[in-house]
Amino acid sequence: MTTVRSAFATVLLLALRYSLLAAVFALLWLLDRAFAARLDPYAFYLLRLIGINLILAVSLNLIMGFTGQFSLGHAGFMAVGAYAAAATSQWLVAHSPALANSPVLQSLVFLGVTVLGGLAAALAGLIVGLPTLRLRGDYLAIATLGFGEIIRVTFVNLEVVGGARGLTDIPPLGVTPVTSHFWWVALWAAITLWVVYRIVRCTRGIAFQAVREDELAAECVGINTTYYKVLAFVLGAFFAGVAGALFAHDPDQRYINPDTFKFMKSIEAVVMVIVGGLGSLTGSVMAASVLTALPETLRSIGEYRMVLYALLLIVLMLTRPAGLLGGWELSWRRREEISPDDLEQPLQPHRPTGETLLCLRDCTMQFGGLVAVRDFRLALREGELVGLIGPNGAGKTTVFNLITGIYTPTAGEILLDSRRLDGQPPHLIARWGVARTFQNIRLFKELSVLDNVRAAFVHQAGYPFWAAVLALPHQQKREREIERKCLALLKLFGLHERRHEKAKNLPYGDQRRLEIVRALALAPKVLLLDEPTAGMNPAETQAVMHLIKRLNDEWGLTILLIEHDMKVVMGICRRVVVMDFGEIIAEGSPEQIRTDPKVIAAYLGEPMEQPTPPLDVQPM
Repeated sequence: MTTVRSAFATVLLLALRYSLLAAVFALLWLLDRAFAARLDPYAFYLLRLIGINLILAVSLNLIMGFTGQFSLGHAGFMAVGAYAAAATSQWLVAHSPALANSPVLQSLVFLGVTVLGGLAAALAGLIVGLPTLRLRGDYLAIATLGFGEIIRVTFVNLEVVGGARGLTDIPPLGVTPVTSHFWWVALWAAITLWVVYRIVRCTRGIAFQAVREDELAAECVGINTTYYKVLAFVLGAFFAGVAGALFAHDPDQRYINPDTFKFMKSIEAVVMVIVGGLGSLTGSVMAASVLTALPETLRSIGEYRMVLYALLLIVLMLTRPAGLLGGWELSWRRREEISPDDLEQPLQPHRPTGETLLCLRDCTMQFGGLVAVRDFRLALREGELVGLIGPNGAGKTTVFNLITGIYTPTAGEILLDSRRLDGQPPHLIARWGVARTFQNIRLFKELSVLDNVRAAFVHQAGYPFWAAVLALPHQQKREREIERKCLALLKLFGLHERRHEKAKNLPYGDQRRLEIVRALALAPKVLLLDEPTAGMNPAETQAVMHLIKRLNDEWGLTILLIEHDMKVVMGICRRVVVMDFGEIIAEGSPEQIRTDPKVIAAYLGEPMEQPTPPLDVQPM
């Protein structure tokens, strides 16, 4: 009976959504009819141009604002879409006389060539993105600028599409007795906004923003940063190509040439994204509307209009450096809050077997002439809580970087459950069960506390992006499950009340705890904690010590801990490994380490042959 009710509810929900979709189509058609009847042709053309620039700005915002990849070649992708669609439609009209007498066929062909333009641009985005996205910052901007110009110059020298003369008499396939070109522009603008919004707001879409905030931290929570950067580039290029196809077929345009897609066209798109606010779709809509209409509104003042336009831009960027809206987003849906009282236990008790789980064999890490780690050996058994200590520069964090794939050892091997980790990328190692925190906190600072934890579920989401775009019931259900798990983990560390705050606004101690929560969200086999109590006051340190001990005692989690606070190490660790100058100098119980002459000499700097008192640290 429950299954039948669930199926009925699913069908009802889908029917409601498709009804809403039909209503959107009808609304766009009514707007199309109203604008066509009441607006003069130039105002109608300006409205269509706003829609095209909106698509261009939103698609670039996915690349720049959400993923943080500075691209200056977006006009090149628009050109690819425009030429591919225009050339195809010209050929089809020339070889299919029936098109002229069939509005339905014209509409289908126009839809097809628009999608074709998007796909051609997406392919160009893939070709450009794969080699260039290894670069960052200014280097990436220069590379994308170069590729954008290469695309333009290619069309200048390609006589099959008109060369420098361009393509003329492009058939206005979007204009039929039923619809005008505006209907198509409005439809694609709505599709672009919906697709990008649904993608970036779902759990999998958090990966784009995680890449923007901190690529290394994103890799260490299981996010394949290269994949998501290329995906953003391809999706952004697709919609830029759609914008190009719509622009080329505009009934008041019907002509394109390579100069239409010069460098300044890319700059216009960049300005729209920055003025609207990086990472704000609402801002992109506002900026595209204002910056497209403003020069035309100021046309009455003649040659002074561009001076005033430039001054307004400068004033806006000085007064609103984060853009009109910053990262703020208009939302028409009320967030469904989950009560913390209804949450289940986030971690399940596990009885460790005591078998070797993580093994480092003769690992050496050499940077040129500097040997940071030499012949490091460690066997970490399941359920152990082991401390890794040593003076600053001893090589402790380098060992963590070797285990998590940030560095590949010069020699030696690393195994997790008999699986080789050395040479593997960090995102795979994180997915296989190794989670870590960092010596210097690496949170996704512009994301909320909740989204920082959700980032660890990107590879565990269990649905494709198209399910998020279509808002399928199973995807919505999975989103609620993920949110409940995140809140349960946050509650365990006392952070659930601050889940909607940005991570950068948390006190230092809470940021440390949040990083541990994010690592636990990976459901790791091994947890690497790099100075988790650094910078904390005694009360905060005591609380974190208690939680680490609970993780090990109650839930059987295997933990390797780097810590300079000897009270923490001696109070909770059963075994301690000591490093100095990249080598292990001692290993044993806290009692043995406390009185070891080599350890005392390493910390106090006294000659080993002199009698030295034991380290004055009492177990907790």
